[in-house]
Amino acid sequence: MKVRTAALSWSLCLLAVPAVRAQGVEPPATPAVAPWALNKDRAATPEHADAKVNPATPAPAGLYVAMGDSITYGVGIQKNCAAFPTHTVDIASFCPEGQSYAVLTALALRKAGVAGHFMNLGIGGAHVERIIADELPYLPAEATLVTVYIGTNDSRVVKNLQHPIADVVKQYEEHYDQLLAMIHARAPKARIVLINFPNEKYLAATYNFPDEVLPRFDATSQLLAQFIDAHYPKYAVVDTICDPYSYDVALLYKGGVHPNEAGAALLADAVIRVILAETPPAPPTHCTWYDAATAGELIHRP
Repeated sequence: MKVRTAALSWSLCLLAVPAVRAQGVEPPATPAVAPWALNKDRAATPEHADAKVNPATPAPAGLYVAMGDSITYGVGIQKNCAAFPTHTVDIASFCPEGQSYAVLTALALRKAGVAGHFMNLGIGGAHVERIIADELPYLPAEATLVTVYIGTNDSRVVKNLQHPIADVVKQYEEHYDQLLAMIHARAPKARIVLINFPNEKYLAATYNFPDEVLPRFDATSQLLAQFIDAHYPKYAVVDTICDPYSYDVALLYKGGVHPNEAGAALLADAVIRVILAETPPAPPTHCTWYDAATAGELIHRP
């Protein structure tokens, strides 16, 4: 098993916004007030923010397994509770104060009686192929719910201008569907919930990538999101590419791509809402950062 590490401190880096503008890329519009900060009536507070549970309450049946990259692992979250990659835990006693999106989801699901046990298989830097190689072997057969959140690192492959976007997208799609088939084979009773990912053009801009790379990130992110979304309604899909909070630098660890504690709470709420919905909603097809109708045309970019 790979050794997993996590950042042990976090901070907000509002200087990332000037960094975006310095490259001539305007950041997308965000709420005038950070949604987590100043809302006295709690209207912007995630519905499931109070997901704490009593460890003395018997854990209900069910096992929730989170699969993905560093966002699932919880990089940037002080209490990410990710130190159990090869076994399941009762999250209520193991990490009742956890703050990563996966742990918050697990706590809420335990409270709702959906799943009493949890396993986080997320690995920092993972591509979809690595989930197959290094996470799937640990997926228990008794899993009843699996979330898959992968694509951020895959979309960044096109920073190498020698990699055609079409080839990167095709490889991702083939491995992604292979992963879903293998999850079904290993855990036949598991419900699988997919999570798309934000448009990397707007997040990667804060890392001072060359200007010619940003349109490639834009194209690849939209194409991969379109592919993930196309699995609905066979699979429930949690939207993040059209969620404005995904691009609010005040909700990102060091202004980058990983949600901080506040951002993770909002992400968890989006995941929980879809999981608990009687009829999961269809993912949006158009927003500031994504247009499903024209995404296919972007594959022709160099």
